Amino acid sequence: MGYKRILLGYDGSEPSRKALQKAIELTKEFEAQLCIVGVVRPFEFAAIDFIPPEEIEEYEKEELSKEEKYLKEAAEEAEKHGIKPSLKVMEGEPAEELMTYADENGCDLIVVGYRGAGGFKRMLLGSTAGNLVKYANQSVLVVK
Repeated sequence: MGYKRILLGYDGSEPSRKALQKAIELTKEFEAQLCIVGVVRPFEFAAIDFIPPEEIEEYEKEELSKEEKYLKEAAEEAEKHGIKPSLKVMEGEPAEELMTYADENGCDLIVVGYRGAGGFKRMLLGSTAGNLVKYANQSVLVVK
C-alpha cells in the first residue's frame, strides 16, 4: 500500500520538525504529493469582558504571519530533498481543520508531531494528535 497525498500538520515546534522529516521521507518513498498545513487558533476571549477589535485583529495578523513563516521554513526544507509542497494556513481548531483539509483534498495520510502531556493533564486535555487518531478518515502517523 502506498500513499499518494500526504498531509503534514506543522507549527514550527520541535515535534513538528521531526514530523516534517518523516513526511519528507515518506513523500520520497511513495513518490507522493506533500501538503503542509499550519493552523492558527482563533483569539480566545471567554474569560475577558471586552477586548478592542483592533487588538484581536493585531493578534490574528501576528499569528498568521508567524504561521506563514513556519510553513515557508518547512517548504525550504522539503525543497532541499526535491519536494515541492503545497502550503496552506487555516484558522480554527487544529484537529478539525486538518481533518477537513485532508477530506477536501484527497489526502490519504496525516502526519503530525507528538507533544506528550502526562498524568492528570492528559486526561483533561484532548490533543490534536489524539483527536486525529480517533476521528480522522485517513491513516494518521504520530511522530515522536
